[in-house]
Amino acid sequence: MASNAAVYRRRLHILESVRSRGLATVEDLSESLGVSPITIRRDLDHLCREGSLIRTHGGAVPQEESGSIPEKNLSEKDVLNIEAKNRIAAAAVRLLEDDEIVFMNSGSTTLCFLRALAGRRAKVITNNVASLGVPASPGVELMILGGEYREQSQSLVGEFALSAIRDIWADHTFLGTNGLSLDRGLTTSVYQECSVNQAMIDHTHGKVVVLADSSKMGKVANFVSSPLSNVDIVVTDSECPESFRKELEERGLQVILA
Repeated sequence: MASNAAVYRRRLHILESVRSRGLATVEDLSESLGVSPITIRRDLDHLCREGSLIRTHGGAVPQEESGSIPEKNLSEKDVLNIEAKNRIAAAAVRLLEDDEIVFMNSGSTTLCFLRALAGRRAKVITNNVASLGVPASPGVELMILGGEYREQSQSLVGEFALSAIRDIWADHTFLGTNGLSLDRGLTTSVYQECSVNQAMIDHTHGKVVVLADSSKMGKVANFVSSPLSNVDIVVTDSECPESFRKELEERGLQVILA
């Protein structure tokens, strides 16, 4: 049986092939990856269920969403809606007790959260390499996960990062996201980030908290990180549409407006 790392690499190759070609057949994928057509069909079915591609007869095509969000450089995102992100971060920090262990993923909003932790006591475990640029605070212990470095998102991904997460149980997880949809849940522009986000959620025995400004509400990026059922709290800004907030609350999520 293939290891989790092998399955991860194979599915990543499939997605890259589908996106680069526009159409990838089971036969071509089976030949290029050296696995059976049955294995490829199972992978395609899995990727289709999570919303990462569209199945066709004999293969797959890229997922095209009208609200699709292209990946931006972290430096570009770090200046967008910064006032709202800082308010969100300040509200999120109030959810923590001192000396708790938290997972934190990559992104600009989670960087604001890390800055807002100044003066508190916490251990932060993250794949966000840009966090090294945040001024150190005496009470905040920062642990950077290993893994493959992605320049555009300044994050660490891959099996090394996943292996490290599996050995840790966090009190809470704080996640940024590219899009938050009632149907798709949390979505990201980078497939490699999905496994890291999912592993953080799976190894959290407390609350899973999503930090997302109102511009993310109702938006869908290319890849699903998590369904809404795995989320406990959404912290957003006061510009969040009232109807969207009510829908989230009706699904059992706590919504905090900053």
